[in-house]
Amino acid sequence: MTWKSTGVAEATLPPGSKREVMIEGATILIVRLGPLIHAVDGICTHEGGLLADGTLEDEKIICPVHGATFDTVSGAVVTDPDGVTPPGGVAKPLHRYATKVQSGTIWVDVD
Repeated sequence: MTWKSTGVAEATLPPGSKREVMIEGATILIVRLGPLIHAVDGICTHEGGLLADGTLEDEKIICPVHGATFDTVSGAVVTDPDGVTPPGGVAKPLHRYATKVQSGTIWVDVD
């Protein structure tokens, strides 16, 4: 495991919120759902939309470009933008990153 600090203090990420961070050239979306913090790729796998600009509904993030919907806990495609039922369609699952809080700061495993 290769843990990297996001630079985001846990206290600044309230439940139901999201934040985009860049780590080693990767765009990562951090989402807090209740007490749990999750991290997935921050770029939509369909048309490259910034998911931080999308709408967070419960554990789902909706891409602002074409409406692909992803589960922020697992990274799975929930709704493909072309109406094709997953796992078919053009959107691919997001990479999921393990998270931890260390000394009040959110860290992700970039492996």
